[in-house]
Amino acid sequence: MAKPKKKQGVRIPYVKDARGDKYDRSAIDVKPHPPYLKPLKCWECGVDVHDRHGNADDPDSTSSHYAKNPGKNHGPHCAYDLERRGKELVDSSGSTVVRKAGQWRLICPPLRRPGTRGAGKTVPGPAAGSASGTGKTKTSEQAGKAIASARRIVRLLEAFGQDPGAVAEFAATVPGGPDNIAWPEFCRGRADVHQLAQDLIDGTADPIPHAVWGPVSTADAVDGKAGRSYVVKYVARHPVLVGGRRLPLQVTLRSTTADWIGAATRSGQFLGYGYWTLFPKPEDVRGRIELQLWIKEPWQVARWDTDSTTQTFPAPLPRPLPTPSPRNTQPEPSPPAEAEELNSDPGDQLADPAPPMSPEQPESTTPPAPLQPAPEAVPPSAPSGLEEANPSPPAAADAAQDATAADVRDEPADPPTPTVTAVPPMPSRPPRPTSPPPPPRRRWPRLTSWLGRRRKRR
Repeated sequence: MAKPKKKQGVRIPYVKDARGDKYDRSAIDVKPHPPYLKPLKCWECGVDVHDRHGNADDPDSTSSHYAKNPGKNHGPHCAYDLERRGKELVDSSGSTVVRKAGQWRLICPPLRRPGTRGAGKTVPGPAAGSASGTGKTKTSEQAGKAIASARRIVRLLEAFGQDPGAVAEFAATVPGGPDNIAWPEFCRGRADVHQLAQDLIDGTADPIPHAVWGPVSTADAVDGKAGRSYVVKYVARHPVLVGGRRLPLQVTLRSTTADWIGAATRSGQFLGYGYWTLFPKPEDVRGRIELQLWIKEPWQVARWDTDSTTQTFPAPLPRPLPTPSPRNTQPEPSPPAEAEELNSDPGDQLADPAPPMSPEQPESTTPPAPLQPAPEAVPPSAPSGLEEANPSPPAAADAAQDATAADVRDEPADPPTPTVTAVPPMPSRPPRPTSPPPPPRRRWPRLTSWLGRRRKRR
């Protein structure tokens, strides 16, 4: 819990001396004498101020600073009038900043922790408001006001040069944490964000959401296995210690929506609020480590001081086609063994079988007409030498062979082919084809044809 500091007057970061030269608070401790020439005035409004050395009045004070003279007031629009600016902050915050116990406290919105599901996993916190229906729109609007208030506080403290006295005037109330967390322990910038990362590495960080801000140096699109995401990031001023090694630290916002983090521009500043994590894990770190925050809601980010420069990103890379399942790549099952036996024919091993009938052409029940034998050129009584070299098989042998085939296939045997003496003898085996053989023909059509003829015959 933050310890309230003893009031030492409103601190002023810059002054001008009697010569009109500008000085910051580091000039106060120059030895043997400060370089400025008194009297001193506020750089913004010209009110009379004085210098105060560290430990001059308070043993706990270690910072020298400037403060306005008693009884004097800043100008109506002076940027260094902390009291006026704090009041304006409360009035414009929509109840997200309150004045309590001498501090301005930011009321942070509740946020779901990473790795949890369901509304019951949301960290309890102060009510952010509700409306009719689900209330999500009203809650998001109130949460956005809180992040906008955090941005205003950061800019206010930057105007005061992050003076410790001015920083001590602010605190935060975080869901799951104490009521008043000191502002430097809740909100980190480029100069001290390494402390939050180091606490996460060492396992000593408080399990609460934090705000981290800094200048955008990189904004880009990243295509990965899960699709496209967008990043904005910068390199922290100081490294972190991982396993005895000093490694550079990157601070990164990531989102699947470019507009949520302002990825279209590399200019300006950003502030992100949420549960920050390390990537990769400390035990897997090689050359660098990243403090990252995945943005799940658009109100988690604030951007400011951006210019008109923008960038466009090319279309995302196409996703790889899904690998077909094994069942789509397996060949069709072969016919049963019984059907293969019924379909097999010894003559198929020597002669090219007739092509199967097309499914569109119905099978005819009328057997084909036998071929008419050609007239014999030589009388049977005087056989020629050609007939002696290639005699036709006896009729009895043909009848036996046809009967055997009919018994196996249970169908009428084909009529015997007449001998044509004018044609030279055919070789016993067909010549070897010069082209690669066609793939084996499926025998299902012949089986179907045979089954059809058998049913008709019954």
